[in-house]
Amino acid sequence: MNTTGTTATMADAMGMMEHPESTISVPPLVDERVLQRFCNAVQSYADSVGSHDEAAKKLRELRARLTTLRGLASLCRLAIVGHPHSVARVVDEMFCLSVDFPSDPLEDSCDEVERNQDEPDDRVQLAAAVDLFAGASFVSKDRREQRDGFIIGVVRAIEDAIAFPVTFSAEAATYLGEGDGTLSMVHARIVITNATQRLLDNDQKCVPRAPKEIRGRLACLAKAWMCANPVDLFFHVISGPRLRRIVHWEDPERRRPDAARVGDRVTLLLRDHDERKDPCAPGCGDDLRDLGVMFCPHQPAAVIRVVEDGLQTLVPAGARTGPIAIVKKAPDFTAVKDMLAEYADAYPFEWPFSIFSVVRMDMWAYPVAFGMPVLKIMQDQDRGLR
Repeated sequence: MNTTGTTATMADAMGMMEHPESTISVPPLVDERVLQRFCNAVQSYADSVGSHDEAAKKLRELRARLTTLRGLASLCRLAIVGHPHSVARVVDEMFCLSVDFPSDPLEDSCDEVERNQDEPDDRVQLAAAVDLFAGASFVSKDRREQRDGFIIGVVRAIEDAIAFPVTFSAEAATYLGEGDGTLSMVHARIVITNATQRLLDNDQKCVPRAPKEIRGRLACLAKAWMCANPVDLFFHVISGPRLRRIVHWEDPERRRPDAARVGDRVTLLLRDHDERKDPCAPGCGDDLRDLGVMFCPHQPAAVIRVVEDGLQTLVPAGARTGPIAIVKKAPDFTAVKDMLAEYADAYPFEWPFSIFSVVRMDMWAYPVAFGMPVLKIMQDQDRGLR
């Protein structure tokens, strides 16, 4: 059997998605004009009271937090398209966010968000949040608790990073003489003075809360994502039974059973001997002839033979060290298509700038998310390890 049809079937089923050139460019969370006005206002006031260097340092730190989150969103895209080591780095960075920020439940204000969803807030662009949530799901396949912890950490980190420039955007514009005339200069001076002092004091308890409508939209997106999202659904639709062990075709006891070269024959064991006696065991109800094999990063493999416990296959050209995905040869993507359309409709200002509008899901390097066991793809210089 040949599994190249698996990829073709996926492409046909996912045809509603464009296939533009892959990119890791993620829009900034805060509009650059809004951020620059806040920085200029704070720096101007700080200069007037002799605190130039202190303010400049704090503003650099503020910008760095925003840049770090945007960079992590790009790292999520790199993981999704199969860049080596990116998955491990995403897990590490998101774990840090989940430790640094409180994990209390997200606020419930989705009703108000739904009423105002057609009124974009041009101070922010939450496409990066979509990419971060997608990354959290991608690196947490089948680990819901980890995924939710990562998502809540991301939400708190975004709220913290955008708080100052977005909350005081109107006062900063007025302070610089660029306001719309609705605020008095006296009001703007007092607010910018206090904001500067709070920024210099570095008191986390005094970080302002981002505007309610922005917090609500972000929380609503996060809660919807934790309930149901296209990444988890995609994995559910394509995944076959769990791969339990990789052995070599003629020599299962060889020195490096976890390593092979392109062209080697390997056997992918999907169930143990005891499980064959249990019709309720994972994978036992599956017809193995309906399954395909995908090596990292996105290399379909020819299935040569179906055996009682699994599949025998050849390591394909272009295969890279990593997990091996056992997938359904003819998955039904209808539910995935519907969910993608629902999210695109609910978040029309974020979705077009997210990973979902850049790289088709069936072209993602999804095998890397499948986890252990991992097969090392050896090069010629590794031959002595066999």
